[in-house]
Amino acid sequence: MKNTKEKLLENATTMFAEHGFDGVSTRSLVTVSMVNLCTINYYFGSKQKLYDAVIDNIINNVQENLIKKTDEYIKCNIPAGEKIVFIIGEFFDYLFSNNVSNSMALILFRELLNTTPGGDRIYSEIMEPLKKQFVNLIIQETGATKQSAYINAHCLVSQTVSFRLLQNRKHYSREFLKSAKQQIIENCKKILEH
Repeated sequence: MKNTKEKLLENATTMFAEHGFDGVSTRSLVTVSMVNLCTINYYFGSKQKLYDAVIDNIINNVQENLIKKTDEYIKCNIPAGEKIVFIIGEFFDYLFSNNVSNSMALILFRELLNTTPGGDRIYSEIMEPLKKQFVNLIIQETGATKQSAYINAHCLVSQTVSFRLLQNRKHYSREFLKSAKQQIIENCKKILEH
């Protein structure tokens, strides 16, 4: 059974994803969570701090369920190309796993599209280090310039992101996701060949 703080955090994630920060009132949050108005202040201090906790939760989730795996694999003594294919596959699997709800994905992508403190944190704590690592691997594997490697990294990552964004509108079957992942991996290999 979830405690009050977890319930508030989960409901806030869903509501902020659906309505944005400004579209959610503290009254609606406590009504959906079936708690009293003082509960938000007690656990989080304010609506803004609750939103910050939602961002913290998303960052922790990505670090725990994706970054740790890729960091360990990066340390392995194998060719850079294999590491790139692994990272793309793990990124795809992570975004479609039970670890990432539609609400978390919406907030993650929305924050990255906007210049907000939450978006800045997600970028600096997750995306920037991952991007640097990915770009360096592409340079190692292909000998590409930094600019070319950066463009290739974005092309590879954006394929997975676009499928995840559309998942919120259309539920993909397991078979479809398996085919999509395989195609993205094939695209990755083709980019690395050039």
